[in-house]
Order: sequence, then C-alpha cells, then structure tokens
Amino acid sequence: MKYKNLNLAFLYEIVVGFGCILSVAIWGQNGLATIALIALRPIILEKEQIKDEKNYFTLSYKILSSSIVIVAMLIIAIFIILNFVPHLIPKLPPRDKILFLLLPFFLMTHGVVGFMYNQKH
Repeated sequence: MKYKNLNLAFLYEIVVGFGCILSVAIWGQNGLATIALIALRPIILEKEQIKDEKNYFTLSYKILSSSIVIVAMLIIAIFIILNFVPHLIPKLPPRDKILFLLLPFFLMTHGVVGFMYNQKH
C-alpha cells in the first residue's frame, strides 16, 4: 500500500518535521513529542495498491539514501564546527538541543527529497 497522493504525504512530513524542529528549539527535548503527529498520516491520507512495485521501491530507495546522506553530512558538519571552529559555537543552539534536532531534521529532509523526486517521477 502507498499513499494515493505522495506529494501530500511528503508535504505532511515537511510540516511535521519543521514543527518538531521549532518545538525542540523552544521546549528542548520535551518538544520532540510533536513528532508523534506523523502517526496521524495513515489516518488522514488515503492509500492505494502499488501498481508498479519496482519503480515505487526504486523511488523509495533513492529518497531514503539521499536523506541519509544529507543527515550524515549534517552530523559531520556539526562535529567539525563544535571541535574545530570554536568562534561559531556561541551562534549554535546548545549542544543538548542539537542532537534532539537530528530526528526531526531527517523527517523534514525526507519530505523535501521525496517531494523533489516525486516531481521528477
């Protein structure tokens, strides 16, 4: 089963991911609870049978691998900034909030990459 309107499903991921980033920035680790809104997506959006499984799973693989690469580059950039560029540390959020932002950032990135790939497909 897949969502009938993939663009809407990816936009929902973007909105929930961005909202979770904002709530973590405001409330700290307690704001991570807003990621639970992603659980409403199957209830809200319609599903349909997958007609061409090969193309669908190829698209899913491209989206997931691209999202993981982007988040991995973010983690490397954070590590470099925190360890080698000390004058930028005051401009970053506190270290404890940075780690809590990775999951919502991945969700938002997955939505953006999926939306872009779905436009081409």
